[in-house]
Amino acid sequence: MHPYISLGRPLTSLMIGLAVFTSAFIEAGWDVGNYSLPVFLGFSIAFLFGIAGNAINDYLDRENDKINHPERPLPSGRLKPRQALWFSLFFFAVSLLLSLYLSTLVGYGALLVVVTALIFQVAYEKRFKHKKIIGNIIIGSQTALAFMFGGIVVGRIEITGIIAIAVFLSIVGREIVKDIEDVKGDKDRTTLPMKIGIRKAGIVAAVLIIMAVLVSPLPYYPLGRFGWEYLFVVMIADILFIGSIPVIFQNAKLARQRLKFAMLISIFAFIIGSIFGT
Repeated sequence: MHPYISLGRPLTSLMIGLAVFTSAFIEAGWDVGNYSLPVFLGFSIAFLFGIAGNAINDYLDRENDKINHPERPLPSGRLKPRQALWFSLFFFAVSLLLSLYLSTLVGYGALLVVVTALIFQVAYEKRFKHKKIIGNIIIGSQTALAFMFGGIVVGRIEITGIIAIAVFLSIVGREIVKDIEDVKGDKDRTTLPMKIGIRKAGIVAAVLIIMAVLVSPLPYYPLGRFGWEYLFVVMIADILFIGSIPVIFQNAKLARQRLKFAMLISIFAFIIGSIFGT
């Protein structure tokens, strides 16, 4: 694989773009075709931003990667650090320029989201990567912003705002569960389980998951945007979310896997709601 392709990890970046497209479709439904240019720009911005973020991650982690990921372009010597830095800056600049153009079409909320995401990215990489308590919040915020961005590009954030809240809560909860899973190996990081103990951290994760579940019915009632089809599928996701809570205290790895699957089902529920919604 070409070192620049490996550096940008395009498949991972594609998932960010698909999150933006999916949230745009969820908000606009079959009318999403009427927003083809803004949606295309939103997808492209997210995709390119993801490439830039992956590159800056490798640039800043190049010393650790000599041990953890020696096959990557920088520790393997296939690219020089300066090349990776310029590669990252180029794609950050392109995504910012495209977001500026997108803002002329849909308003400056689009630019605000991208600038905020950039600030979060730099803050996480430079300062909070090893302070996992704040890092968890940043990761949840970044993911929520991707879904908000999809709503912004079609000019509607009613449903995507709810998704963003639910995603933020569930992602932060899952990250805490992951920290519980990794507590023995996280000697150089400040995680919530290390600060308050595994049981209390599990309780915090459980509360966040329950809050995400409580948000999920809102598109059905009181908003009335989605019908019973959405409610049926999201209830399956909610059962999986709630069912994962006792597992947190027994097998954190299994709980994390179940939470990830529940998140996928919940996103599918929003898609179903958009297809059959009012």
